[in-house]
Amino acid sequence: MNLSACITLVLIGTAIGKSGLNPGIQSKITQKALEYAKQIAITVAEEKIKGFQLPDLSGSIDLLGWINYRITGMHLKNFGLPSSNIGFIPNTGVKFSVDKVYIEIDGRWHVTFGLIKDGGTFNLNIKDLLAAFSVNISEDSSRPALSYNDCAASLNNFDLQLHGGGSWFYNMFLSQVKNKIREVAPQKLCSEFRNTIGKLETFIQTLNTSWQLDKYVEFDYSLVGELEITNNSIDLPIKGELYDVQDHVESPFTAQSFKLPNTTDQMLMLGLSEYFVNTGGFAYFSAGALHFNITDNMIPKDIPVRLNTSSLKIWMPKVAAQYPNMLMKIAMSASKQPVVRLVPGKLTADVFTAAEVFAILPNKSLAELFVLGATASVHGQIFISDLKVCGTVFLNRVDLTVEESKVGPIPTGAMEIALNLGLQKMVIPKINALLKKGFTIPTMDKVSLKNPVLKTEQGLIVITTDIKYRN
Repeated sequence: MNLSACITLVLIGTAIGKSGLNPGIQSKITQKALEYAKQIAITVAEEKIKGFQLPDLSGSIDLLGWINYRITGMHLKNFGLPSSNIGFIPNTGVKFSVDKVYIEIDGRWHVTFGLIKDGGTFNLNIKDLLAAFSVNISEDSSRPALSYNDCAASLNNFDLQLHGGGSWFYNMFLSQVKNKIREVAPQKLCSEFRNTIGKLETFIQTLNTSWQLDKYVEFDYSLVGELEITNNSIDLPIKGELYDVQDHVESPFTAQSFKLPNTTDQMLMLGLSEYFVNTGGFAYFSAGALHFNITDNMIPKDIPVRLNTSSLKIWMPKVAAQYPNMLMKIAMSASKQPVVRLVPGKLTADVFTAAEVFAILPNKSLAELFVLGATASVHGQIFISDLKVCGTVFLNRVDLTVEESKVGPIPTGAMEIALNLGLQKMVIPKINALLKKGFTIPTMDKVSLKNPVLKTEQGLIVITTDIKYRN
């Protein structure tokens, strides 16, 4: 039985903490996901078993003296798993059982008894194998931890027949052989299960607890507490914080406690908190990524106000006279981290920037004119399209303050009108074009999302989805 595929799919959405902290992200895996994982595991197991080459066996058995035997050329003729169950064990982990498993194997037997050597063929027909496995799932050193819990197996109905050679003689002792098989086979099965869990746990402990999204930001997805396991689901508390790659400075935001809805209609539920979103803004701000320049050639031709000192002739004649007909440059940078608020159906945000305005001199050097502080209020929506997270934003208003001026008084009212126009015509369309392209939702290898739905709630983005596995 390929339990690896089953248990690995159970851990989709888990990530890898420090207990005592509120999570920034929570993941819920439901009974529906377990059922799907079970079907994948059975399908994979049946496909692999069809081409599985059983190893030769050898040993000794005491039948009126020690007889050495070898079993070779074993061929799996038939295999089936007609009945199986999987479910959560509250506060513990996962249980998996199979019933009425049938296996038919043909092969050759060879025996040596003193100077006597003999051999022939055999047929082993297992008609009713029962097995029940359970595994503990917990948190250990920021990662999910698996450990063996229990295993029970039994061979209730099977038949063994020997053919050829002196099989008529050995068939008289088959009851002893069958008793030995009935004793050893369940032990071997449970031993293999224990080894599989050990290998999975070793693999999990090698998983990273963070992922570098780009050159600026790293995503911490470590566990920050114990898993909550009920009859219907398992909830995983994930730190869910974004950091500056160069300097892991803690954000000024505090993660608030939240609960995911109890619905179990889909396989996976993911809750992204307001805290998670805001740590992203802080990380990019700390990394110095929130800055860009605006020059005249970036302004659409249909905007009458140009980045040229001549455009300031009415509002600021001193600038137009001191720097006649010169192009200008605006260096925009975040003055502090943006703040996002999630409310039902939408998000709102305040973006804080400093705008340094320069005149470009004939020798291409820059002459600083003034510095404005700008607070932009926006609102928008987030949605999923073509398995990507997409969105759209709208500008509400812009408020300006004069931080510094080397050219006298600044008419902030006129500047607000000009900046508002520039943002509406230039910046917001570029942001929306990027959001329209969307961001691919990361998944595990061979796993994709099926029919994902995104909803914005109070302080929370909730994504519910089914899962599709490609073998």
